[in-house]
Amino acid sequence: MKNAVFLDRDGTLIVDPEDERVDSVDKIKLFPDTLKALNILKSLDYEVFIVTNQAGISEARLTINEFWKIHSVVLDKFEDSESLIRKTYMCPHGPNDNCNCRKPKPKLILDAAKEYDINLSNSWFVGDHDSDIQAGKSAGVKTILVKTALREEPPTNADYTADTLLDAISYITSN
Repeated sequence: MKNAVFLDRDGTLIVDPEDERVDSVDKIKLFPDTLKALNILKSLDYEVFIVTNQAGISEARLTINEFWKIHSVVLDKFEDSESLIRKTYMCPHGPNDNCNCRKPKPKLILDAAKEYDINLSNSWFVGDHDSDIQAGKSAGVKTILVKTALREEPPTNADYTADTLLDAISYITSN
């Protein structure tokens, strides 16, 4: 079994825009330490997955095809870091759609674990919202809340709270 780090995308790997939707390529902006954090993860031999909610699709701000085109540009920005994102799992539904794949439900994490033989108890979820932490907890992984995009959310029961993704990855390497 392999160990993994599951990462939220918007607000964790890339800056969450003011309107909270990355619905065009011009809204993609990496945090300053994203590439360094991903390179550290690669050197640690973790499987790395992105698990992201994309309510903009259900709001008709973009289509699924447009999401994947935008996401491809995001991944291209990571290639320079020589990092490896094994796979991206995406929920296209909104908070009121009552689907089974939207975080805080753990389905996408569990799907990745089954597909890639992941040892969940030795894996991590890093995200900027309480729903990320809840999804990770429900899936049985350790969790880290990054404070990169917090906008007055309720307190979480994360295993650790970090200022940035790099701080979160540094914590993972020391545990």
